[in-house]
Amino acid sequence: MTGYDKPKLQLAIDVTDTESAIHVVEAVYPFFDIAEIGTPLIIEEGLAPLESLKAKYPDKTYLADTKIADAGLIEGSSAFRRGADIVTVLGVADNRTIAGVLEAASACNGAVMVDLLHVPNQIERGKELEALGVQIICLHTAYDTQQSGIDPMAELMQMRSAVACPLAIAGGLKLEDVERAISLGANILAFGGGIVAQTEPRVAARRIIEKIEELS
Repeated sequence: MTGYDKPKLQLAIDVTDTESAIHVVEAVYPFFDIAEIGTPLIIEEGLAPLESLKAKYPDKTYLADTKIADAGLIEGSSAFRRGADIVTVLGVADNRTIAGVLEAASACNGAVMVDLLHVPNQIERGKELEALGVQIICLHTAYDTQQSGIDPMAELMQMRSAVACPLAIAGGLKLEDVERAISLGANILAFGGGIVAQTEPRVAARRIIEKIEELS
């Protein structure tokens, strides 16, 4: 998959209404590459926020964090038709589900990101996913387990040695994690609270972008 020679900053928009989502993007624009329409927002308002944001900021890439677990072709097609460039599916989903999302992506010139949340053997699953044709694999430290001592960088290093496809890393990232993540092979760095929860989100996002550019 092309387009990831330079690492990308993914802005996780995990608010629960469109007005707040627009406020988040306005606060940090243009200092991000990918706008992630977060799962909490999709649960509350569906894919309408994606359409609203894409109409307002069409120059950015849009990811719908749908975390598809079944009915891959149906749900994936819906997200891509509504404007998603990237759609997420769970790595614990059946391969037939993932194949359905890949079919939907192909029809819409989109990409599939598989989220490895709660996958027991991530390395073996990563190899399987790459063989299936998945474009992006995401190593995601779950929100509810971020204080448990899991080292996502160790998982990133192992996965980078196992697959060639683009890798995303998500879950509790901070500015000081950027250099290590890139050195270990991350192509997409997903930031939520590391930007949105900061006193000056725009400054935080700009510093991350500048760090990425410095290291690229």
